[in-house]
Amino acid sequence: MKKSIILAILIVCMFGCGKKETEKLEERGVSSEKGQKEVKANEELGFIKNEEGFLVHMKNIKVLLKHLSTSINQQNWDDIKEDTKKLKAASPVVFTGAIKDDLPVEFINLDVKFHLSALQLISACQEKNKDKATTAFFNVVNSCDECHAKFNKKEASTSWFQ
Repeated sequence: MKKSIILAILIVCMFGCGKKETEKLEERGVSSEKGQKEVKANEELGFIKNEEGFLVHMKNIKVLLKHLSTSINQQNWDDIKEDTKKLKAASPVVFTGAIKDDLPVEFINLDVKFHLSALQLISACQEKNKDKATTAFFNVVNSCDECHAKFNKKEASTSWFQ
């Protein structure tokens, strides 16, 4: 029951979030020959200005997940708590919510899967149960792998965890 309520709230948030942010965004061309667009954001999204900025922040998630993996193995619950807070508030999460109308549906679905997995990880870590946390962690990693296999062929797998 508790999980279904959390799931319902998350789905409502995922598809309801970003409405106000989208209104604040202003697109302008960066390079007409490359067809790139820059998203000029108000202060809330100022940390990501374009796709390059998004990729930099994805790298930050990669580093965060590496640290989280170590923390889970060592059962360092204080570090885990901080890392899961950072994961939940990670900037690509805000970015994809803000421009979700411009993203492919499949990407949005994979993004939702990532967020659901991240919430399960947070819940498992709050229980301080290493087995549940490890399982939930690899669900997050698998959601990353699935998205990368489709949208980032150069880094299609998180083999860097092994």
